[in-house]
Amino acid sequence: MLFASFLFLAGCGSNETEEPADDGTEGVEETEDDASDASVDDKEGTGADEEAETDTEGTDSESESDSEGDTSGEESTEETEDTTGEDRGSEDSDRDDSAENEESDEETDESESEEGTEEEDSSDASSSETDTDSADSEDSLTSDSDSDVTGESEPVGINFDVTEETVTGLDGTEMTSMFELNSGIGALLDSAEESDAAVEDILMAKEDVSTYYAETFMVINVFTGDSDQPADSDSVGLTAEIDESDEFEILSGMYDQAQDTIVPYAYANTDSLFVYESGMWNDYTGQADPEEVYYASYSNLYDAFVDSADVMNVSEDDEYYYLHNIGTEEALHDTFGTLFNVQFTNADLEQQKNGVVGVVDKESNELLKIAYLSYAPGVTEGEELYIEVSSILDNYGEFDDGITVPQGIYE
Repeated sequence: MLFASFLFLAGCGSNETEEPADDGTEGVEETEDDASDASVDDKEGTGADEEAETDTEGTDSESESDSEGDTSGEESTEETEDTTGEDRGSEDSDRDDSAENEESDEETDESESEEGTEEEDSSDASSSETDTDSADSEDSLTSDSDSDVTGESEPVGINFDVTEETVTGLDGTEMTSMFELNSGIGALLDSAEESDAAVEDILMAKEDVSTYYAETFMVINVFTGDSDQPADSDSVGLTAEIDESDEFEILSGMYDQAQDTIVPYAYANTDSLFVYESGMWNDYTGQADPEEVYYASYSNLYDAFVDSADVMNVSEDDEYYYLHNIGTEEALHDTFGTLFNVQFTNADLEQQKNGVVGVVDKESNELLKIAYLSYAPGVTEGEELYIEVSSILDNYGEFDDGITVPQGIYE
């Protein structure tokens, strides 16, 4: 059924299921069989082990090639030494010695030149790596995927491995963030101060928002026993060009974890809906509203924060406002869980914890980042569930001349 795959169900398994990890593996095999229908892929389906073997073979091959090259150089030197013309007369020998000295000087100059070039190349490479590392860690509030929702994107490079960071609420309640895309949120909150600003005054009015880029990635981790690694993990991601200036229009891409790229997903406006399947755009007009393609639109997020204003805390630093609540408020999961279309199954909801952090630029009032965390123990003893969402809005006004419309869909 259309869009059914985006209902993100987080469950530890039913009472009849004792091995959720095995069930997850079977689900992955089915996902890999049909990548176009996949919204949730297991990390084990990426073929990383095969790639590692390929890289090892390539390294061995290069090593052998270098070794052969060194041997060839030694043989060439020996042949040159054997043909220096030792039986020639003294006059010829003097000329040869002089020529050899000149050649030696030239070779020395060439060698020094090559060494200098290698040092410059090494320095450039080192500088490039330093700049890259600095850029990667400079800003966690903007998109890391560098995605192209038309399906021509470079590898996304999303890391779904568990990375733990404590996020603390004003009352001291702690939750654990495990998603790299939300890294740094806890530190930002810790360094911020309480603010008297109101939620509605902080956020840009919906009427002032035209177009923007958005992406949402979700991950669920199921832990069993005392293991610090999840017994099962699922993930899903969507990207979008969105126009809310008049009537809602969207071009969306879907994250394909097996290929680590964004693939075409859907295009929709108030009059039409097209979904990309089996290499072509298929007409689904009338079967869903355009807002259902991507739930985390600015308007929906704005409404969620305003509706939760009574339980939302506000903090600030020099650059950002932070709208946040870390605790046990059911209203947070009712609001943001519904917005992101995620829910628990087979979990003890009485012990559920929820956390929301929204980051707003103080100068522009643009909502930049939303981190949503939800935790609950499973109904089976020893099982724990973690849902985490990272949603980013960026490039406001970027598509004011029109979002991308797939070629040929109306032909």
